[in-house]
Amino acid sequence: MKKLLFAICAGALLWAGCKEHDIPIDFSIKAISDTTYVLTSVPPAAPHQVLVEEFTGQTCPNCPQAHADLDAISLAHSGFVNVISLYTYGNPQSKPPAVHIYDFEDTTATNLLTTIYANVGGLPAAGIDRVAESGSIVQVGNSSWDGYITTQLGVADPLNLTVTSTYDSSKTTATITATVTYTQAQSTPQNLSIVVVEDSMYDNQEFPSGGDQLFWFKDVFRGMVTAIAGDVLQVTAGNDVKEAGRFFQKVYSYGLPAKTPALKPAHCRVIAFVNSSAGADKHIFQSAQCPLIKP
Repeated sequence: MKKLLFAICAGALLWAGCKEHDIPIDFSIKAISDTTYVLTSVPPAAPHQVLVEEFTGQTCPNCPQAHADLDAISLAHSGFVNVISLYTYGNPQSKPPAVHIYDFEDTTATNLLTTIYANVGGLPAAGIDRVAESGSIVQVGNSSWDGYITTQLGVADPLNLTVTSTYDSSKTTATITATVTYTQAQSTPQNLSIVVVEDSMYDNQEFPSGGDQLFWFKDVFRGMVTAIAGDVLQVTAGNDVKEAGRFFQKVYSYGLPAKTPALKPAHCRVIAFVNSSAGADKHIFQSAQCPLIKP
């Protein structure tokens, strides 16, 4: 396997001290178009889509089974489970094996971990809609994920969310449009966050046998379109009241970041979600995803 990986290589030739409730908002990140108004007719609520923020690593021997479990859950609830796989600095099991092509560890993913979750005790771990279960917002181990995800699938959302993307290859820039429509009145502060993930990345992964195997990585976190805290959903500054029928549309111009390996737009997806920003409550109201390149 190592010889195979070397052949592939040849061919291919913090904010750690912050508190959970002290999420910074980067006001320098702005949508290029920001529209809001009230619809004359309130639409019905769409089914809930669960967001899974999976903390994982290339030298985590139990992580391949966690990936497989999430794939099975996603297949069983097709279109209703959105997964972001986060490789963060600071955890030994997030580091790549000695023989590898890529290092998926990411500074922004690390900042997201420390800002939202503070830390994780071990891998694999996951935040499921950022909802606390059994006293913790992050669930270590994958044995309970299925039950938590199933529970969240039954949540009735007060808002609908859609996201679309078109890609200009000449400018390596995506135009991403997110719409939020409130089906129920809300007065709590809420933010819109948008993430880019990538599939079809092959590299070595440690398995329980102790050996490394070539593995197909998917859902890999590759960047954020918004700030980590998200983009505030407000009609006017300081006013968090959103009446039923309130519609927001935010359009972003996202230039693909320079990374190693370079992002492959055809393998990338956009995941958007609306999260609470009310004190320590960071739960996800709704999520949605689309390909980076419009089919």
